[in-house]
Amino acid sequence: MIKFFRKIRQNLLMENKTGKYFKYALGEIILVVIGILIALQINNWNQNRINNKQEQQILLQLKSEFEENLEELGRKDNMREKMINSAEQLFKIKTENSLSEFPLDTIRFYIAWTYNTPTFDPVLGTTNELLSSGKLYLITNNELKTRLTNWSGQVDRLREYEQDLRQYNINNYDPFLTQNFSIKDLFEGVWQEKQYFFSKENRVKSVHEYIKNQEVDDYIFNILSLCEWTKKESRVVRTYTNEFLNLISQELSK
Repeated sequence: MIKFFRKIRQNLLMENKTGKYFKYALGEIILVVIGILIALQINNWNQNRINNKQEQQILLQLKSEFEENLEELGRKDNMREKMINSAEQLFKIKTENSLSEFPLDTIRFYIAWTYNTPTFDPVLGTTNELLSSGKLYLITNNELKTRLTNWSGQVDRLREYEQDLRQYNINNYDPFLTQNFSIKDLFEGVWQEKQYFFSKENRVKSVHEYIKNQEVDDYIFNILSLCEWTKKESRVVRTYTNEFLNLISQELSK
């Protein structure tokens, strides 16, 4: 094709048709430019198609990841609810002097739950890869991008509340329990399937001592308060996660 156009130009020069030669040369340049623009357009279209396909894949992965995180939030919220309920039941037993109305193992179960420290452990594989690999640009929805970059901040705030409870239990509640009560008598058989059949009388004695101890009230109150604050922050993260999933669903349905 190039040889064909070159031959035409040469013929025009040989025939001294300079005006036609320049017009033809200009037309040829225009055709070349148009060809380049078409090629660029095709390349852009192809790249956009590849990017769109990658975006859909990423959105599906994020959807799966955040659905799993939502389930994890639910599991930890349920644990905190059991802790709150257990603390409230212990207060009720103590204030109403109703120790005899509850089975021994039920009270030991309540005490054991106040000793818990649930922590949110989110799945972050796709999120971290997107943020560290520089592929965040593939997500075209700006609100989605903003929410994704802010996600770690949401998790960090929740973890701060969780760590407050964890540190309180480790540094305050645990030393108090180990110094004042028999741990094996309070908790034996509550969590583990295997029971070692320690003396039931000792279990009864430890539970009675725990309920009658006035210092316990402050520890239960602090644990209850920390759980309530963490529960509120978890609710914020849950709302954030649901909103994020709704945005993903909207993008996937386009």
